[in-house]
Amino acid sequence: MAINGVGGNINTKATTQTEQRNDFMDVQSFLKIMTAQLQNLDPMGENSADSGEYISQMAQFTMLEQMNSLASSLQNLSVLSQQQLSFSLVGKTATVYDGDKEVTGIVEKVRYSEGYAYPVIGGREYSMGMVTEVGED
Repeated sequence: MAINGVGGNINTKATTQTEQRNDFMDVQSFLKIMTAQLQNLDPMGENSADSGEYISQMAQFTMLEQMNSLASSLQNLSVLSQQQLSFSLVGKTATVYDGDKEVTGIVEKVRYSEGYAYPVIGGREYSMGMVTEVGED
């Protein structure tokens, strides 16, 4: 739905994943801006920015890259941890709460779909978040 405002149109439609937000700056955008700044330096130094500013920007870029790498590593660690936990459930008695009732049975196997583990009890898949108790046979 479009609303005409003083400054133009305001779109109240929710942003989808395929639309790109204008207030988000990714690494590529940062590099383009920094490259443009470096290409437009004044060789005489009269109108150039302080070199300390470029060093600061490079330090910020390095920190951004390291944070992205850390986030990726944490995501991988989370997936590996979930896999290890789910493998240990096979053959054990587990109780799950499916919203209506509790179901207790032996975990026959674990299926993976889109990066998530689903233990199978009595031929039915449950999410790991539904598991309330695990014990030996």
